[in-house]
Amino acid sequence: MTSSSFSNCQKPIKYGRGKYAHVELVPQPSDDPDDPLNWPRWRKDLNLFSLLVMVGLIGGMKTVFITTAGSLATHYRVSNMAIGALTAGPLMVSTLTSLVGSIVAKLYGKRPVYLISTLFLFFGTIWNMTAGDNYGSCLGARVFQGLGWGSFETLVMGSIQDTYFEHERNLPVSIYNLLTITTTWGSPLLGGLASSNAKSFTSQFRIINCLYFLALPLLAFGAPETVFDRSRATITPLPILGLDGRRPRRFRHRRNMETAVEYIKKMKPLSFKASITISTVLQVPRAIIAPTTCLLFVLTFIPYGALWGLTSSVSILTTPAPISLDVSLTGTMMTGPWIIASLVVGGFCFYRGLYERFTKSVSYLIISTGGILSLTGLLSYGLGIHNFMTADPGPPAPFFTSNTAGQISLPLLSLQLGILAGGTYTLDTITRPLLARSASFTSSSIAVAQRSIGDMHSGVIILRNLAAGVFVLAMPNAFTVYGALKSVVIGLGTTQVILTALTMTLWWYLDESIWRADGRVMGLVDLKLLKQSLNFFDAD
Repeated sequence: MTSSSFSNCQKPIKYGRGKYAHVELVPQPSDDPDDPLNWPRWRKDLNLFSLLVMVGLIGGMKTVFITTAGSLATHYRVSNMAIGALTAGPLMVSTLTSLVGSIVAKLYGKRPVYLISTLFLFFGTIWNMTAGDNYGSCLGARVFQGLGWGSFETLVMGSIQDTYFEHERNLPVSIYNLLTITTTWGSPLLGGLASSNAKSFTSQFRIINCLYFLALPLLAFGAPETVFDRSRATITPLPILGLDGRRPRRFRHRRNMETAVEYIKKMKPLSFKASITISTVLQVPRAIIAPTTCLLFVLTFIPYGALWGLTSSVSILTTPAPISLDVSLTGTMMTGPWIIASLVVGGFCFYRGLYERFTKSVSYLIISTGGILSLTGLLSYGLGIHNFMTADPGPPAPFFTSNTAGQISLPLLSLQLGILAGGTYTLDTITRPLLARSASFTSSSIAVAQRSIGDMHSGVIILRNLAAGVFVLAMPNAFTVYGALKSVVIGLGTTQVILTALTMTLWWYLDESIWRADGRVMGLVDLKLLKQSLNFFDAD
């Protein structure tokens, strides 16, 4: 650090470097060079890149069947609901490994969880390459993939928090969010093309497996343990600046070799272990049932689940005659969700780079805008398709007549799905600010607050993925009965309006009561000592 000052208790306060020399570092690092906050920037970025490669592969795995679901029902001779299970199954299974992985990471660190999860992913994708002719085998492979990707969904943001200071996180978090959107909703464009040329969905898994030649070495040697107990940190003398420059070249070369060997030695599968206590094990389960976590889930689960359910059912509508859309063209319908969601998230990342907090008016504007976009996309897509459907859809009758099929605008459907995606990700931007406000109210220190934010955010992800799995599994049934899709989207839209109004009202009138309830459920501090007068929207 470039400078430090002393508080009343003579504890040094550390500041940043260069243009951030006036910025107090949050969190405060220890004096131990092994503290991830003290790592050189290249090491932090290498760790991030290693994790992001895996995040990208997982995003592609999630939506791998969007373009081929319609043809797979015929190929495997199973129902559309059974094909939906190929996406819903791993989504729902991932909620279990997200929970278990978050708990294990607190006890043994994140690195062993990442490594074990990667083995599940690798085995699942290898298995999927050979599952082209057997539905049960394909479903089993997908379950293994879900077991693998769950931990990455809840732990990567924590790894970013472990290694970057608060003033450094906006760019890494922005890259992470945009990469997740691009690989999740953009990969079907390439996946459909690959499946069309190879005449088999397994070609997508062959491509993913080829990318493991990059991902596995990076994770093994570029992603060290980031969990660090600063209360037990040691003080190690820092190297004297300029000393290496005065050494002969052969000694500098030997020192570089020693540094490389020492770096490899530190890349152990297990290098962190905490005391196993009931309170530590229950931190994440408690966070899942905290009121703020539940309210965020209530606010966002319908748009999130509807987006997954409708996109996973796209090829069920477009593959059969009379539309008979090619697999590669089906993938282009994800252009809307990909571009609009990226613009929304990128815009908010830019906003956060300029303004560190969401004001009350901006936050309510975000919720209102997200709700309107979600409602618009959901109703326009569902009611639009209903208007063209025949009175007796489903096998053996087609969903559309030859006349109505010619009137359907696929770019318009893509735009409508994009509007739904834009609303979903707009609502998602309020998640961490609200969690941060609750944590700042109930936590006794910055470290406890950051832990609480991570735990509650994991809870929101777990609950939403569970809901998404249910939507993906159930949505194909809405297309088999005439009028069912219309009833579903109207019912979901009405429910979303009611839930949005309810949650906003609760946060407006009972914000501090909700935060106190969070503290009680999570067992953080003695709430009698807490006195806060700010509304949760006034600070982030």
